[in-house]
Amino acid sequence: MSRRPRRCLNRLLSLLSLALAASLPWLPAGGAPSPPASPLSEFRSSGGRLDVTLEARDGKIHVGGLDLDGATYNGLYAGPVLRTRPGDLLRVRLINHLSQPTNLHFHGIRTSPLGTSDNVHLAITPGASFTYEVRIPATQPPGLYWYHSHIHGLSEQQVMRGLSGALVVEGSEPAGTAERLFVLKNMTFDDDTGNPTIDDDLHGIVQFVNGGLDVTQTMRPGETQLWRFSNQSANLPFHIALQSHRFRIVAEDGEATIGERTTDVLDIMPAARVDVLVEGGAPGRYALLSKGAMTGTGAARQPDRVLGHLLVAGDAVAPVAATIAATAPPPDLRTLPIDARRTVVLSQTKTLKAGEQKFFVNGRIFDPARVDMRVPLGNVEEWTVRNDSDDLHVFHIHQLGFQVVEINGTPVPFVGRVDTVRVPERGEVKLRMAFTDPLIVGRFMFHCHVLKHEDKGMMAQIEVFEPRLYGFGEQLLRFYWHLWWWLHGVPWSLCGLANA
Repeated sequence: MSRRPRRCLNRLLSLLSLALAASLPWLPAGGAPSPPASPLSEFRSSGGRLDVTLEARDGKIHVGGLDLDGATYNGLYAGPVLRTRPGDLLRVRLINHLSQPTNLHFHGIRTSPLGTSDNVHLAITPGASFTYEVRIPATQPPGLYWYHSHIHGLSEQQVMRGLSGALVVEGSEPAGTAERLFVLKNMTFDDDTGNPTIDDDLHGIVQFVNGGLDVTQTMRPGETQLWRFSNQSANLPFHIALQSHRFRIVAEDGEATIGERTTDVLDIMPAARVDVLVEGGAPGRYALLSKGAMTGTGAARQPDRVLGHLLVAGDAVAPVAATIAATAPPPDLRTLPIDARRTVVLSQTKTLKAGEQKFFVNGRIFDPARVDMRVPLGNVEEWTVRNDSDDLHVFHIHQLGFQVVEINGTPVPFVGRVDTVRVPERGEVKLRMAFTDPLIVGRFMFHCHVLKHEDKGMMAQIEVFEPRLYGFGEQLLRFYWHLWWWLHGVPWSLCGLANA
């Protein structure tokens, strides 16, 4: 069958399925929150522990009439959801069936960057397996995080093809409020991709919600639900709107916000997460939109793309004054003395030839053998992060969150901490960070979370050290660690000391 008849047939089948969906009795007559239409695969901790096996494997993704080259954990493009609680031990056995090395980063978890923990220096070779043991700190703010491949040079490709998933640290969900989780991903294609299944009206980009091209959620009039969005795109933001509804933002990047903000559109940068409360409106069917994502051709060309629908039906219920409570609200770092001020400049070459453009942090391309910044444990610092380009750059640092205090010289009200922030083109943001948790001692990364940029050099390495061990004692400790691992025949890269 040629491409055009096949597209017409797919659209006809989609219209018939939507018409059938609208006619079904989706909502029961009682007052309990409605179940989700298509729940994600989940693993939940028990007794303070979660043991899970993730098998990374290449394979075709079959969705909505499209056949795409992807890579998945356990055959799921959306990835399994890992549900833990503060203080849990998370043990993940990663089996690499790919043709290239891979690894894992537990994005937003404020745990150790060393050894078998959140160590992005590890590289699990094809055919090998490795067991991560990540202690979720007892002080970890409950909220929405995620895990993904972080192998330098291959991050964009592996994340875009599907190697990521949601990680929920439970404990902050409003009582009696249904949770809806939206894992947002996309694949982008060049004009000369040659992939015969890519429909012309997709304009070179396929956007997924929970591993599919459409998602249907249900709600009663007046019902309040917690909607959690995780942008697991390799490079692109999502601009999410819900027809005739508004969003009450209650958490960002896993942490409860201090106060609420109401908005019509959620601007979710790559790697960012946002939790919102949604109150069901009048009975009807409402479109969940990706704003600014062109779709259609000719007279059918539209600036926004429909990602799914909300069906509001059934008996009305009284709205509830739900919110997410911060278990331990962080201090306003503007009230604390600053131990050091630093400047981080994100820049790039101007050439746009494929494979030639390079990206820099403070004028240097990432080198895993180089430590770019050393910070003593206990420091509270102010960083000015500048975007010296006309491109989208999103700053992220591992192992801790930060407080945004200024954007382009304008003070920002204290609303909590995040771990990703867009740096305005030809502009800057000022951030404050508290390097005070002994768990984060070690070497880890900060980088642009547009992974195309990170892979091409826009990443740097930071070392947080314990001042009391610095000097002769620290060097002696390093020597004994190297000697011990060498005598036991274990490559140093497997214990996070490859660059020590």
